[in-house]
Amino acid sequence: MKKNVLILAAALALVACGGNAPKKKAAAETQTTTAAVPDMHTAETSLDYLGTYEGTLPAADCPGIQTTLKLNPDSTYELHMKYIDRDAEFDETGVFTVKENLLTLSQLDDGSEEYYKIEENRLRMLDAEKHPVSGALAENYVLQKIK
Repeated sequence: MKKNVLILAAALALVACGGNAPKKKAAAETQTTTAAVPDMHTAETSLDYLGTYEGTLPAADCPGIQTTLKLNPDSTYELHMKYIDRDAEFDETGVFTVKENLLTLSQLDDGSEEYYKIEENRLRMLDAEKHPVSGALAENYVLQKIK
């Protein structure tokens, strides 16, 4: 009789411990979802934005402004603007910063700022609120990288 009681106690102990075992999940429950990893690529880390850019920007009182912008490795820039069909040329120097895809030119003379969006091998001029120029001439506010 003692032997039967011991076997019964051992069986009860095994059954009681078996209830704490992890339950198998259905196939749908075992799938895990992963959040999309944000793209951490920015012009600052991914694009070679240093160099020389050229283009003809629209102007109100002449056919356009031939523009050359050079971004130097020491975070300085040189900007040359020549008004087509007019006897007017201007040079500007300053420093620039890049944050994400925003290029900010800060003029040394008066501290005024201009903004460009850095794109692959080109710069898109932005307005004072840092928005791309819109309208029929929007695609003309782009400087192409030449070297």
